[in-house]
Amino acid sequence: MDSVAPQTPDPRRARRLALILAGLAVVLAGGGALWFSRTQVRLRVDPGRSWRTPDVLDRMLARAEKAERARDRGAAIAAYRFVVAVGSGGDPTFELYIAAARRGLTRLGADSAPSPR
Repeated sequence: MDSVAPQTPDPRRARRLALILAGLAVVLAGGGALWFSRTQVRLRVDPGRSWRTPDVLDRMLARAEKAERARDRGAAIAAYRFVVAVGSGGDPTFELYIAAARRGLTRLGADSAPSPR
C-alpha cells in the first residue's frame, strides 16, 4: 500500500524550482528591457524604420495616386512626401517607390521636402 499513499513534496526541491523560475524571469525581463531600449535608440535615429516596408510604401503610393485623381492636391503631396521621406533609408530596393513619389510631386509642382512653417 505504499504506492497508494501520497508522497510529501520535498521543500528543497520546490524552493530550488522557484529560484530557477525566478532567475529565468529576471533574465527574460532584462533581455526584454535591453531589446526595447536598443529599438528605441534605433527609432530615434531613424523614425521611418518601422514604416519602411514595401506594403506600406505601396499603400501610400496608391493613396497618393487616388488623392491626385480626386484633385486633392494637399493629401497627394503629403502621401508622396511620406514615401520620399520614409523610403530614403539607403536601401536600393525602395528606389522605385521614391522615384514614383518624386514623379508625382513633380506633376503636382511640389518639392520633395515639406515647406518650413
